[in-house]
Amino acid sequence: MEHQNLEKTTSTTPMLLKEDKDKVVIITPSNGVGKILIREDTILANLQGCAGCGKTQFACSGVKKQWSALCWGKQSDRKYYCLLVLLSATFALSLIGTIFFCFTNTINDAIISNMVIRNNSIAFSMWKQPTVHPLMKVHVFNYTNWQRVRDGLDEKLHVDDIGPFVYSQHLERVKIQFDGDKLSFQERNNFKFLPHASAGAHFDQVFVPNLPLIGVLAKAANLPFLAQLTLATTLSTFANHKEAFLKLPVQRFLWGYDDSIIDLAKPFLSLQGKLKFDKFGLLVTKNGTTSDRFTINTGENDKNKMNIFEMLNDQPTLNYWGSPECNSIEASDGTIFPPSLLDRNSTLYVFYPNLCRRIPFKYIKDVEIGDGIQLMRYGMPDDVFDDPANNPTNQCYCEIDTGECPPRGVVNVTKCTMDAPALASFPHFLRGDPKLREDITGLNANSDQYESYLDIHPTLGIALSGKSSLQLNIQIKKSNSFGALNFMKQGIILPIAWIEMSVEELPESLQTLIYHGTYSTAAVQLGLTVFCIIALTVSSICLFVMIMRRRRKPCAILKIIPVNTELKS
Repeated sequence: MEHQNLEKTTSTTPMLLKEDKDKVVIITPSNGVGKILIREDTILANLQGCAGCGKTQFACSGVKKQWSALCWGKQSDRKYYCLLVLLSATFALSLIGTIFFCFTNTINDAIISNMVIRNNSIAFSMWKQPTVHPLMKVHVFNYTNWQRVRDGLDEKLHVDDIGPFVYSQHLERVKIQFDGDKLSFQERNNFKFLPHASAGAHFDQVFVPNLPLIGVLAKAANLPFLAQLTLATTLSTFANHKEAFLKLPVQRFLWGYDDSIIDLAKPFLSLQGKLKFDKFGLLVTKNGTTSDRFTINTGENDKNKMNIFEMLNDQPTLNYWGSPECNSIEASDGTIFPPSLLDRNSTLYVFYPNLCRRIPFKYIKDVEIGDGIQLMRYGMPDDVFDDPANNPTNQCYCEIDTGECPPRGVVNVTKCTMDAPALASFPHFLRGDPKLREDITGLNANSDQYESYLDIHPTLGIALSGKSSLQLNIQIKKSNSFGALNFMKQGIILPIAWIEMSVEELPESLQTLIYHGTYSTAAVQLGLTVFCIIALTVSSICLFVMIMRRRRKPCAILKIIPVNTELKS
């Protein structure tokens, strides 16, 4: 609205008057001096901003102490509609923004889309050569009295938990190949010994089970008697380790030592495609480039499949177990999970190549790390290694041909260990059948340090901390043709070592990423949400007022100048 001050307007201002005296209005000033005649249909000419004023709405009224003639008219249509369009656009944009920022995770989705493992992207570089270096803590079981048991002086084997021997894992993914949203690769590990963090030295001597001998004799137990005799003669002639237990430095036991039994078996293992090492060692296949080739989904087309295994050694499923569910490899590697799967009522799966299976993780509780960052803790269920009587879902992990199941608390991993009678469990047979500890002393299954869990960022899906504790065991399967194992019970399960993998410290670059992913994005989204709500509210009110209260307004004020004569023109 524009007001024209007509204080300087004189009686000579052009006014077009009609001859009809009945429509003339006579105004008398408050001081009684003079009077002015103005017709009701008078048209004020040459007044800027009063294009809408005219003969149909001209009126005179008093404004406080001063008499004035008010000329009423509409605002300029151009100005009105420009303001209407501007407010309408603001309303529409703020409404869209309010819906986006209140009911969607637009900012987080943008961040997650940048986590897709595209070739030559930052996410790809971080994935290819992670800056996080997990710690591997190895505890070896030292059989201190095996000779006394062999000689009949002691009834039960006794073990001491030696360690931990701590190693830092440096991982690199190599032989990478993209195929659409599929990514195939192999892993190259380099484990560095950390003397300052270890409880012992590499050269510490331990008595450990003779794994190559026990493995060969387990296979021989199913051979005809004549074949067993032949094998027994061969072993007694050529084997350099003929006893059931060996005394070795920890370094050699873990990372490789020469064994004539393995040398004899190499031609057969090579033909079967099972030879994965030159020297035998408990962890020899973990160091260097692994033989397994993995294929994961990058999340390029479907973020709900990001970092989920698609194939293992070019096969979409395993062929070890008795059901498609148990043979499934649809799981993460435990480092990144699709955020859509992070639900307190859902089960996450992590694939363990060394166990030939995937392991479920279920939500436990919320935890807090660092600068108040909230994480979701998922842990292995207590019954994950239970027998079918206590956990029916484990029926498919029993022997397919015979239906034989391992005892409660252990899982058969023979298929992953070149057909050696190996089993996995929690450390010290925690949550296992008490019979597993009846023939071996020195085990402690009451400790709470053996838990396995993952602490996952609920928005980014990154596992920021966690721990996995698993124990490797071997089962004695003997026959009368071989005397080296006769002093032990048939079917006894010997613990070999238990290994803890953990992430205890994050690099600064990842900490910065997590901080901004938690707080900065939340602050940006909150700020944009508040801005959009305010803009929506203000634009709504303004539009309502403009539409509902649009009316004619005074666009000029004509001050009355007292004179002694009536104005006729």
